[in-house]
This record gives sequence, C-alpha cells and structure tokens, in this order.
Amino acid sequence: MQQPAPVLKEWFHRISEDDPAAFDELFRAKYTGLVRFAGLFLTDSGKAEEVVSDVFVEIWLHRQSLSSVDHPVTYLYVSVKNRCLNAKRTATRMVSIEEETAVSQSAATETPLSRMEDNELSANLRAIVEQLPDQQKTVFKMIREQELTAKQTAQILHLSQRTVETHLYKAIQQLEAEITAYLGYSPRKRQMKKMLSVLV
Repeated sequence: MQQPAPVLKEWFHRISEDDPAAFDELFRAKYTGLVRFAGLFLTDSGKAEEVVSDVFVEIWLHRQSLSSVDHPVTYLYVSVKNRCLNAKRTATRMVSIEEETAVSQSAATETPLSRMEDNELSANLRAIVEQLPDQQKTVFKMIREQELTAKQTAQILHLSQRTVETHLYKAIQQLEAEITAYLGYSPRKRQMKKMLSVLV
C-alpha cells in the first residue's frame, strides 16, 4: 500500500535532520515494494535487494538534501530504476521479470475442480502478461502490482501520462482478447476485473 505523500515528505524531512527513527520507518514501509519494483528490471532477486539497499544507503549518506525533494514516491522509484539500469548495463543478459506465484483462493465453497480451474486461469494470465511488449508489461505491473498511479508511473519511466494510459489500455485489451479465446466467450467487465485480480 502506498503511503500518503505528506507522510513520506515528513519522513524525508526528519531524515534530513538526522532522525534515524524516521529512516527506519521509511525503510520498513518501502523496502519490500521497492525490491518488487526492482524485479521488473533485474532477474536476480538478490541483485534487486542489493540495489534497493544501496539506494537506502545513499539516502542516509545524502540525507541533508532530502528536505528539498517535492515528490518522495517518484524520487524513490526513479532512484531504484536508475540503479537497476546501471546494473543491467554491466550485465550481458536480457531483462526478465520474476513473478510471485501466490494465487487468491475463494472461500470454503470452492471445490478441488474450481481451484484447479483458477490455478490454470492464473497461470494463463501470467503467461499472457509475460508476452506483452516490454513497455506495456512494465506499465501494467507498476500500476497493478506496485499500486502506482498513471501519473507516478509516467514520471518514473519518463513518459507522458497519456502514453502510460495507452499502454495500460492496450495491455488490458490484449488480456481480454486472450481470455476470451481461452474461455470461448467474451467475459463481462466485472468478470474480467475479477480475473485480472489474480495477478496481484
């Protein structure tokens, strides 16, 4: 869950005044989400953790400058993105994205057959996402998994908000088309929303 901007700005201000408690609060609140975000650029989960840890080290080392940061969320994600890109430039392999495998389960009325169908659908959805064009896939995951807004995603990726919204729209269109082919009929919007929720 994203913290409200005023909370992050307060943490940044307190850290700039050498408050280690505020740094701990920021670290606990943002570390896991930033590692997942780094996983969009790096295939090695250990390297993703290292990148995020390095960003936090830099934050503390240069804490005096934090009070002038107007958009803490963007600052954090851009810092992680830039370090990931630097790490990629030193590697010789292409980017792949690690996915969490947790699948939401319905309640007690769920049957073994329905669980199997849900698992199969979830696997198909994840496979479809992985086949999206790189930028569509990144935008979709940042908004669906990281809970970033289109505006924040645009700032982080240095794209226009309209471009981000277009990528998201095309990604959802592609998912709906693939699921329609898989199910043999066109899902209604409410059903599609439920299907897409298994990706998060």
